[in-house]
Amino acid sequence: MKPEDRPVVIGLGAVAAGFFSIALAELLKPAVSGVSPAILAAIIGSLTTVVTGVVGLGVLIWRLRKEAQLAIDENKSSEAMKLKLKIYEEEVVKVVDRLEDAQASLSAFIQTFATELDTRVQGIRAGVPASMPAARVPVLIDLKTAFDRAATEIVSFTERWLVIDPRFEIFRSAINAASHDVNASYGAYFNLAISRMPMELSAGGIHWHQPTATDVQTINAISAPLRDRLSTLIAYASDFQNEMQNALVGPLFGNAVPARKPIDPRYIVITLKDHASLARRFEDNTDWGRAKKQAEDEVRERLTRASP
Repeated sequence: MKPEDRPVVIGLGAVAAGFFSIALAELLKPAVSGVSPAILAAIIGSLTTVVTGVVGLGVLIWRLRKEAQLAIDENKSSEAMKLKLKIYEEEVVKVVDRLEDAQASLSAFIQTFATELDTRVQGIRAGVPASMPAARVPVLIDLKTAFDRAATEIVSFTERWLVIDPRFEIFRSAINAASHDVNASYGAYFNLAISRMPMELSAGGIHWHQPTATDVQTINAISAPLRDRLSTLIAYASDFQNEMQNALVGPLFGNAVPARKPIDPRYIVITLKDHASLARRFEDNTDWGRAKKQAEDEVRERLTRASP
């Protein structure tokens, strides 16, 4: 028991004893009418002492239990905050950094290849020798694979830590929807790019056709939506880091990171507070959501046909 609590225990015991003494004296009057006042006072005093001790002990036990529960709650809160800080520092920050690096590398490769083709075309027109593009298909595949792996890490994170806040699931939907769009644009880009990139031959040498101005225009046109969709996914990753910072670290400092504010209102911002409306939007108004629903309907249909 804390020193400051002792007067409380003593005071409560004294108050209880006072009330008990008065009540006991009234109750004993008929039964001890022939007993001397001194003996009656001794009896009441002894009983009052016992009651005072019992009340004081009860109050003490109550205070100890309350303090023990407070200590348990404080310890749980402290451990939870330590875990949240660790999750943010060792998982969230690193996951987002890897995704940003992968996106930057892939976007730079796409832009550089288009620039190399244009430089070659301009050189041909001017009669100036220009080097062959350095871009190669295997490098493009490796960069896309690294990007996909990094994006999947955010999805895995939300599945791993839903116990902290079930609203984290909105980022699984957001990243899946954005990745679906990226893959659609990448497929079209890849099919064209591999026919325009120099290719190392197994027998030695390099197979490559000189690009035309039309080739450059086509590559630029087909790579633009891909770069835009890559940027959208990175914007969602930025929202993810902001919301994780607010959810995991914000309570420690009593502050919150403001939500992203895109200049173009067509681009949405992912926040935990809007998780319900955003979930409906991704499920109903995206190619990923429609494909997901179609796949689920097909599975249900197969199960229905297979059931006896």
